[in-house]
Amino acid sequence: MKVHDFAYQVALRTIELLEQTQHYKIPENIRKDICEKIHSEVDEILKKASK
Repeated sequence: MKVHDFAYQVALRTIELLEQTQHYKIPENIRKDICEKIHSEVDEILKKASK
């Protein structure tokens, strides 16, 4: 599994957990936008994590 795919799956799981624990539904278009943004920022996130 590529790091970008892993980050995408983590974003999806985070959204699922928020929905389950906070009892609200995140609209599909927002869910998609957030996951795409995380996917596009993986390299930057990794740089921040390695500092």
